[in-house]
Formats: sequence, C-alpha cells, structure tokens
Amino acid sequence: MRIVMKFGGTSVADIGRLEHVAIKVRRQIEAGAQVAVVVSAMAGVTNQLVNYAKALGGGESSIEYDAVVATGEQITTALLALALQQIGVQARSFMGWQIPILTDDSHGQAQIQLIEPQALEDCWAKGIVPIIAGFQGVNSQGRITTLGRGGSDTTAVAVAAAVKADRCDIYTDVDGVYTADPRVVPLAQKLDHISYDEMLELAAQGAKVLHPRSVSTAMLAEVPVQVLSSFGDKPGTMVTSAGHLHHAGISGITHVNGWLKLTAEIQDNLHDTAQEIGEMLKSLAIPHDMMLLTMFNGGNIDLFIPHGHLTPVLAVLEQQQVDPQRHVVIATDLAKVTLVGRGLVAENGYSQKLMEIIKNLDFPTYLATLTPQKFSIGVQESQACILIRYLHYQFNLDQINDNSPKIMAAGL
Repeated sequence: MRIVMKFGGTSVADIGRLEHVAIKVRRQIEAGAQVAVVVSAMAGVTNQLVNYAKALGGGESSIEYDAVVATGEQITTALLALALQQIGVQARSFMGWQIPILTDDSHGQAQIQLIEPQALEDCWAKGIVPIIAGFQGVNSQGRITTLGRGGSDTTAVAVAAAVKADRCDIYTDVDGVYTADPRVVPLAQKLDHISYDEMLELAAQGAKVLHPRSVSTAMLAEVPVQVLSSFGDKPGTMVTSAGHLHHAGISGITHVNGWLKLTAEIQDNLHDTAQEIGEMLKSLAIPHDMMLLTMFNGGNIDLFIPHGHLTPVLAVLEQQQVDPQRHVVIATDLAKVTLVGRGLVAENGYSQKLMEIIKNLDFPTYLATLTPQKFSIGVQESQACILIRYLHYQFNLDQINDNSPKIMAAGL
C-alpha cells in the first residue's frame, strides 16, 4: 500500500500539532504502508509572507513574490522531518525544486507539468519518509513558482499520481464532505463516498473542503482521494470515479456570497449580441454560468456574476454599444445557491420537485440553471441559508446515509 498524506495549515499550526501529525504518519508506516507527506505552511504564515511581499511591491505574478511565499512550506517540511526523527522514523524534507516538481512559468498560479518520482522512490528504498513542500515547484529557468490557492492539495494529488499511490489522504479541519455546511444545517450528513464530478461541482460552487484544481487533477489521474480530519481518527469521505457509485440523486448543497444580477437592455440583434458578450466574458475568464435572454422591446440580457467582475463586464457591454448609465440595472448583495448531484434532469422527478419548491418560495429569486449534475439559483444573501436548510429538508438529505433508495429519500 502506497499513500500520500497531505496536512493543511491548521493541522501543522504549532509544534504540538506537528508532533500529532508525526504520530499519524508513524501509524501508517507501522501498518505497512509506504508514505509520502505533503504539507502546507503553518496556519497564518502564508498570509504574513504575502503581506510582506506586497508591502514592498511584489505582485502575485512576480518572481520574487513566489520566492518569498514559498518559504512557509519550507519551514513546515523541515520541522515535520525533525518531529518524525524524534519518534524513531527516518524522514527527509524536500522543496519542490529538489524533487523536482516542474511547472510552467505562471508565477503565482503555476500549473504542474511533470513530477520526477525517482527521488521519492530512492527514499522508500532506504526506509525514509519523504516530506514534501506543497504549493510550490520550479520552472524551466530554475526559478521557484507557486501554485495559487489550494496549491498544496494539488501538489499532494499530483505526487500521488506520479508515484502511482493507492490513495491520497487530505487531512483538514473537517472530517469529510457533508451534504451542507454543518454550521448552516445542523443535521447535515457526512458522505461516505462522492464522485469526482460531484466533488468538482461542489468545490467550484463554493464548498471549501477541496480546491477544484486538486479534484480535477485527481479525476484525470484516477487517484482515489480521502478527505478526513487530522484532529480525530474517524473514516472520512472517499472521492472516486462515478463507476464506484450506483445511485442517482443529490449529494450536497453549497453557496457563495458576493454575486450580483445585471440586466442589460439590448436594442437589436439580441441573440448575436448575447453570443458576442458570452465569448468576450469567456476570454476574460469571468464566471457567467447563468445567462437569460428575454424578448421585450428589443430584448434584455440577464447576467449573474461575482461582484468583483462588475467593472470588466460593464466595459464589455460598452463595447457592444450598451450604455451602463441608461440601459443597465443591477441587483446586488446576492448569493448563488447550488444543489449538486447526478441524474437531476432524468426521469426520476428531481427537476419537477425543484421547480415546485422554487415556485412556492416566499422571497424573490434571481435566475436559475439546471443541468444533469447541478441546480443553481440566485437569492438575496440574507435568504441563502434559509433556502439551503429548506432544500436540505425537502430532499431529506439528513437521511442520506440510510439504506432507503434515493428516489424515496427525495420524497417523490
């Protein structure tokens, strides 16, 4: 059995936590596993390093910015190696460039291109546990690069793929993937299994458990990923291919705040203009997965976008001869609530039930999209948690771990 274990910032926040992690690693070795460990910087360290770099003009895409912020993982890696050595486990720290983890040249948001596994294989041959700095790599010029938000998760999955590990265990401050945020829905249930596709949708729509890039990496390489807590010993949630799962149905509900609805009045050529706007937004990497066209006095385009993208979207509209002062109406302080599952538009009746639920709400909604794998709808931020709890109740997700068929759990 070959396992890659990844520990996030809260799991290695101080010396006591590092010693606790070392014991977890030793248990896996004593159980007969070959183990590689990937670590993040200690909690709060990366933010401090980012502030230092920015205070001196280091932008996120700069070479020296990466050189600064990558040092957080260097500290954790060496400290964990020392903690393991102290309890009788041979261990060696590795920076990204020492393996090497080869990336492209996109400083601050680098993509892993290749991981050379020989250094890790050499460690295992000698009975040494390799401790690898997450979040970082090296480009073709020999410069340190960083992978951006969620980079350590991505490092761990990529390492697991490179060494053909049987599993990648992501240790965090929650003990698995839940049907909803337990802080929002107290009866939320931990999932035993979830498919890559569903986990990717949940992550992309606001769930904070795994970063989308790490999930897509796992899916492409077919690396089983287990999400579990570093603060306990309970089994976590296994993220695997849909082939391992046999049911259709709803897996979870998530949301993200800070969205707005923009309605632009189009004088003529509505469909052509909408197509051009969509292509321009795509080229600017602006999320706009909810767009509605309505025919009235020419026509309107409704867009649902993150608030931080308002300025470039208005610029796009101006290029299409839309005057923001006269022909654009904006609704702010919105949230996007997303329900994720499989087979949502099949013959099981989920889509009909969703439409009935939304129709009976006593507060306004803003746009909605339905695909076989997700249902997203906009609501006021103040109503988001109410809608999540209501959907969770309507689809009986507090019973998702019982043995009744999903179709019955939905109350259909």
